[in-house]
Amino acid sequence: MTETWQVPGFAEVDVLGTGGFGRVVLAKHEASGQLVAVKYLHGEFLADRGIAEGFRREAWLLRGVVSPHVVRLFEFVESPRGAALVMEAVPGVSLRALLATENTLAPESALAILKGSLLGLAAAHAAGVVHRDYKPGNVLVSREGESKLVDFGLATLDGHSGLAAGSPSYMAPEQWAGSPGMPATDVYAATCVFFQCITGHRPFEADTTDQLRSLHERASVPLDAVPEVLRPLIARGMAKDPAWRPPSAEAFVAELEATARAAYGKDWERRGWKRLATSVAALTALTPLALLTTAGIAAAPVTAAGGAGTGVFAATVGKIVVSVLAIGALVAGGVWIYSRLGDAPRDAALSVAVQTANGQDATLPISYSLQYPQVSGHADAVVQQRINDALRTPIDRRLQSLRQELADPEILNMVRERGDTLNARTTAVVLLQTPSLLSVRYDHTLDSAVIAHSSWQFGETVNVDLTTGQVLGPREMFRPEVLNAAGMATLTERLTPHTKNGFCSTPAIGDYGGEQVSIDAAERIQGGDHVPAADIGFTGTGMVFLIKWYDLGCVEAAGQETVTLPYDEATDLLRPQLLTMLGREASASSAPGKTYTNPRFGFSTLVPEGYDASPYSPPDGDGMQYTDAALGATFTVWGANDGRTAQEILAAASKEVVAEGGQVTHQAANETTYTLSGYGADGRIFYERGYAGSASRATMRWVYPREHKAELDTPVERTADAFHPGDLTQRH
Repeated sequence: MTETWQVPGFAEVDVLGTGGFGRVVLAKHEASGQLVAVKYLHGEFLADRGIAEGFRREAWLLRGVVSPHVVRLFEFVESPRGAALVMEAVPGVSLRALLATENTLAPESALAILKGSLLGLAAAHAAGVVHRDYKPGNVLVSREGESKLVDFGLATLDGHSGLAAGSPSYMAPEQWAGSPGMPATDVYAATCVFFQCITGHRPFEADTTDQLRSLHERASVPLDAVPEVLRPLIARGMAKDPAWRPPSAEAFVAELEATARAAYGKDWERRGWKRLATSVAALTALTPLALLTTAGIAAAPVTAAGGAGTGVFAATVGKIVVSVLAIGALVAGGVWIYSRLGDAPRDAALSVAVQTANGQDATLPISYSLQYPQVSGHADAVVQQRINDALRTPIDRRLQSLRQELADPEILNMVRERGDTLNARTTAVVLLQTPSLLSVRYDHTLDSAVIAHSSWQFGETVNVDLTTGQVLGPREMFRPEVLNAAGMATLTERLTPHTKNGFCSTPAIGDYGGEQVSIDAAERIQGGDHVPAADIGFTGTGMVFLIKWYDLGCVEAAGQETVTLPYDEATDLLRPQLLTMLGREASASSAPGKTYTNPRFGFSTLVPEGYDASPYSPPDGDGMQYTDAALGATFTVWGANDGRTAQEILAAASKEVVAEGGQVTHQAANETTYTLSGYGADGRIFYERGYAGSASRATMRWVYPREHKAELDTPVERTADAFHPGDLTQRH
């Protein structure tokens, strides 16, 4: 392995930079003349498994980040002689070089650069990626008035720990501690860089790394050095506790916009870029990137669907790696070109990290330490925010209730006279996490000499659909026929043996009271619907009911109890969609039971109940299409006379998806069978499985909206398992 290896089809023009692990060169694509930046891993590191996999991981992470504010990845190429990332070449200079010349920037210019790079971070966060090394050297400022984020070498999936590394001058307190990466970590680093842009120095400087860590973890931000109008923005972005920073780069952009408009007028951004134009152009002219101006190709014509190159590069050097564990490779001219095969790395799953909100109320005698989970790595940033809002609601509601209690002047005076402080604590525990459901229990306690009633010590649960962000209530859990008096009586009967002393009775006063209570909320004194009068959570073995006996009408001394109902006693009461989310089998009545056999091609399949059937006629073929209008789902099965191999059919199908603007997330093939899945141009999920023989083929394909994934996972799996291709050795 030598440093002379080059990506086939590219000619090196000039060196843009070198580092400890690699070098970056400006190169020309020989077939088109387009200039690109190629990042090569030094040859000696290809044999180092950790470094080589980190390089591949950078490609895998970057492929999912598509934004005009992130330098695009076109291809990843690896051979026994070398590995390289082929990326967009940007006519501009690094923010580090700009600061070395200018020292300080006008506030509008610094805000404009920060905004662009924050938008790049927002795209990364939406793809579940945390950069972890935001610094001036990793921000490119272009002549066209844009800032772009580069170098994801230290990036990690949101919520996962990576190397305890970064650039010390910009590292957040939690990053020093080696905690999992989160969007707020990048917000902190970006704010540090912004501080440097407008002051000419970093917020914290020290002689040793230990001293620098101490400053980032404990010292107040030196806000006196920045304009007063920008202090709240910097204070928020550099809060020691990540819970008090903007939760994402996208949220920080909104705050930045509001601050900039109020301080510098609605035209602030245009003025900011105008002030930078001359300096950036002059510095760019001194670098090889000045060639991009004369080449007339500053805007690369290659498109990136889902981060994968689909233009001239794809035709020349193949598709990028999307998995560290690629399943297959093609050989072309001695160069191994890994294709988009295999699933994403295992740690690409949605992550859950328990956060703690600590503080002291500014005006009331309340201190608090409240835990709540926070998810990261979701494919949909809007849904992720919806989930996190739901998970934080219990502690926000807890603080609100304490403040409302002290809104009573009599109670507040009593607390103050006794020198009391309400010390609120909440412990959050994840009971169950599946790919589509998260169940969390919160246990609230309160230390107070005045407010000592047992009702202030209680537990509650939150169950969230991870596909949609919806909080699941009784109507999303139980079958409709269970939510009545008879159904609640059945549930009470099943819960009773699992309680300590059975369901208690109401207090007897003369001829009144003494009746046994039930789980039915409609029977409480205050009344209600026929739903369980308890918080419900889910574990790996059963449903957990948090029952407050006093709330059901028992004597207060009855207290509270946690009761677990095993799933084998609850399955027939629960909705099939919920059982699917729990990863458990639905009852037989919810399983599909109709079989379709094609008379011409002889294939057969299981068909879900309730789907409308219509003929499907592909070229030289025959089949059926089944549709559920309510779910927006279609299930199509067909046969066709086709002599291509499974690999050839897969390659054509994958190419068609990308050409139409969709994204392939998984594909695999052997001699006779292939599978293909991903998202269409309309955002809907598709799953296709096909069988190929010497003369014909048989195929099944599902298409459905993302929001119905949880309830359709089981039908898709069952129809795939039940599909039989028939005789593929002859034409039909």
